[in-house]
This record gives sequence, structure tokens and C-alpha cells, in this order.
Amino acid sequence: MKNNYKLYAFEDTEHLVSSLCERIVSDLKRAIDARGGACLAVSGGSTPKKLFERLSLADLEWDKVTLTLVDERWVNSYDENSNERLVYEHLIKNKAKSAKFIPLKNIVSRAKEGTEITQNRLKNIQSLDVVVLGMGTDAHTASFFPSKYEIEELENALSTEDLCCATTATAEPTERITISRSFLLTASSLLLHIEGRVKKDVFDTACMSDDYLKMPIISMMQQEKPILEVYYA
Repeated sequence: MKNNYKLYAFEDTEHLVSSLCERIVSDLKRAIDARGGACLAVSGGSTPKKLFERLSLADLEWDKVTLTLVDERWVNSYDENSNERLVYEHLIKNKAKSAKFIPLKNIVSRAKEGTEITQNRLKNIQSLDVVVLGMGTDAHTASFFPSKYEIEELENALSTEDLCCATTATAEPTERITISRSFLLTASSLLLHIEGRVKKDVFDTACMSDDYLKMPIISMMQQEKPILEVYYA
């Protein structure tokens, strides 16, 4: 199947953040109106910080919103590498401070042994309404990492019907937990936020390939629905 996506290009970060924030809030409001609640799954890293800050000021019934992460490093929540810490510092504040948060990390010492606890937490999510992905310069997304040493692990993450699984990153800290591809693809809106020419070039290369083990972002473009919608500046 050909890679399936839509691309929205913006002249700068400010315009991208404004448009993406508006889109996310609109989708969450629609879910709240339909079901009385909504769920947003976000990614970590430095790219989404400005988006999180803007979202935290959005007029929304945040007490009806459940937040979770697309993936997490298996570190304590106070660690500087923690995506949970990032979300609390930049998103769960201001008007968004009443949102409910479901962490992926738990008290178990190893990610592979902690997935069952996290899976049970994720079962409380009624529906993934909006997923915001990121992408690395190695074409990884979520914690789906290209690796000639962990092929079986990546294939499992992309094929399992479990809600989450443990993976191994190509950079420290290597222990990760990620929402599985199958669960991500239940989202009503599947959005990718990338910035900079380097990442755009990586994405363009991925669009011309079908090797999802070498460039895992491809695995998010090989379904008809939800279509991957790319926000780029």
C-alpha cells in the first residue's frame, strides 16, 4: 500500500503552533460534546513545548479531558528525561491544570516487567481522540526505533494487539514504554508535528519508501484511516 498522509506546511513555528492547537482543541471539544469526555495522547522532546504552553491556555472543559503519553522513557517522573515531567511543566497548568493524567511509567524497576500495570491503566481510556506524534532524525516515532539488533522487538510493537509494550531506544536512556501501533491507530485524529529542514528531508525520504523497519514513521502511513496529518514548519 502506498504511504497515506496529508501535509500542512507553515511559514514558522508560531503559525504552526496556532493552527495545531486550534485543531486539537476543536477535536477534543467534538469528543466531549459526543461522549462527555475526550483523550489526548502527546509526545515528548523539545519540539512540542510551545504547543503545550499554548494548549494550557485553551478554553476547554479540561476536567473532561484525559491526557496520556505516546511513549515514555523508563525513568522517574522527576528525571530531566521524563516526558511526564515535561507535560506537567508545560501543559498541565493554567486552564489545563484540571486535566486527568495517565502516566506510562510505574513503580516496577524494568520496562518489560511494568507493561502489564500500564496496560491496565490504559484500559480506562474510552477512546483515543487525538494523538500527536513526533519524529526523530532517524525516522523513529513513538518509541518505535530502527535497529538491526532489535528487529523482533520493533516488529512486536508494530503488530501486537496489546495497548502498550516495552522497546529499546538507540540512545540513552534506552528502556522505553510505548503505546502500540494498533492502539495509536484507533485515534480519530493522528497528527505528526515536525519542525526544521532536516526532519522534513527525513520525512520526504520515508514517503518514498516502504521499509518501516528502517524508517518506522512509515508504519503510521500504511493505513487508510486514520490518515496521518503532518504539521510542518
